[in-house]
Amino acid sequence: MTEDILYQAQQESKNPNLQFTPAMYNQALVLIENTAQSVAGKDLQQCALPAPVRTEPATLSREMLQATTYDIQQLQQYVHQNEPLLVPDQKEAYTRIKQLLTSDSGGIVFLDASGGTGKTFLINFILAQVCSLQQIAMAVASSGIAATLLTGGRTAHSAFKLPLNLAHKESPVCNIGKGSGQAQVLKQAKLIVWDECTMSHRLAFEALDRTLQDLRGNTKIMGGVRLLLSGDFRQTLPVIPKGTPADELRACLKESYIWRQVEKLHISTNMRVALNRDVSAGQFPKVLLQLGNGQLPVDTETGDVTIPPNCGTIINTSEEMLLKVYPSLSQNYKTHEWLCEHAILAPKNDIVQDINATIIQQLPDQSTWYKSVDTVVDLDDAVNYPTEFLNSFQLTGVPPHNLQLEVGAPIMLLRNLDAPKLCNGTRLAVKTLMPHVIEATIMTGCAKGDVWSCQGRANPRIPIIPTDMPFQFKRLQFPVRLSFAMTINKSQVQSLLELN
Repeated sequence: MTEDILYQAQQESKNPNLQFTPAMYNQALVLIENTAQSVAGKDLQQCALPAPVRTEPATLSREMLQATTYDIQQLQQYVHQNEPLLVPDQKEAYTRIKQLLTSDSGGIVFLDASGGTGKTFLINFILAQVCSLQQIAMAVASSGIAATLLTGGRTAHSAFKLPLNLAHKESPVCNIGKGSGQAQVLKQAKLIVWDECTMSHRLAFEALDRTLQDLRGNTKIMGGVRLLLSGDFRQTLPVIPKGTPADELRACLKESYIWRQVEKLHISTNMRVALNRDVSAGQFPKVLLQLGNGQLPVDTETGDVTIPPNCGTIINTSEEMLLKVYPSLSQNYKTHEWLCEHAILAPKNDIVQDINATIIQQLPDQSTWYKSVDTVVDLDDAVNYPTEFLNSFQLTGVPPHNLQLEVGAPIMLLRNLDAPKLCNGTRLAVKTLMPHVIEATIMTGCAKGDVWSCQGRANPRIPIIPTDMPFQFKRLQFPVRLSFAMTINKSQVQSLLELN
């Protein structure tokens, strides 16, 4: 880094004979410490490095600049244009939230909204309204793909520095220092929005409550800041590895002490029906709501739920399903719009892997294979776990050892690399395949149409260490997998224009 600073100084002074100075080394330390504070909230002394000498005047932190830098006029115009578009139940919820924000009493509101009711539109409208008044509003979501749909959205773990092992701590707190830039944002925040909150462990909300009370010096719930939760308890609940349904219910937000202080709001108007005036389009979400509410008939002997025949097309074999969902695959698979409108959803990862492997065999181009490098973290385990054994693992959230790709095939990112553009769940279409480079076009989210390049030599394949194994092993691989089919968890909050 200091060499780079020296080179810039040589270019600016037009003196190629300039040498290193203590000020250049100090400037490099300042840059490193700025990064350490933004990523982990630590100074260099906590990282066992010498502390830089800071002579510049106090400035706003990067987090405060991000939270307060916006075009007021543009936001006011957005609010003015979109307020007439709110349907009655959206307007009623917005009016109530607006009243609560003006009261300065803090508290928690839960927006109960099923799929297709315009929840994201309403949340973005509320965020714009708060920011247009030159106040700070934070937007987070439980998953990376949900965060891409919110203005300035981030994952809750990234924004609040939540512990990764929530369930193993009795009273977890967020890893945010009182002097950090993120702490300053939380102290001055007027509104915090947490989308898809039903997917998060209840201890995450309790950790945020303790942290906000400590940072803001306020013993009220959430430290007196207004927290807007949104989601649908009929959809995915917290996932507990190797857990039972009872474990998932105990981890649910409704089991927390926080839920007793939550005010509930509801929106139910299906926007696809309201905008297109298509009554038949409301049949499918109506059946889904009945299923989520436990209103469909259940076989007393088998426990199976009877799905009405007008809910969709019933198929008998997996081959028939592939033909229904992906008709004329070889002619259409390189069309991004067509890929965005088609997907197969399955409950488990092994089913998804089998379907993806079957579909890619039907593509006309030649496949390219990328093999991972698998090693044990503890060298003493190398004898017990040979490489061939490690290569055989197919784990949740981990790319396969043999990654088979073709140009035009849809892939899904498995890591948050550059949120909100590139996050866990972003769908892309393969553009170029080279021995050490994968180039793909983003198909969903705020960066739709941008090209992403993952280089295996200049930027090594990402090391991924699974946490649900009896021993630790590391897999170096491109963080992607095929997404002709995806799990229901990954598909949540992703809209498909057509879904057979």
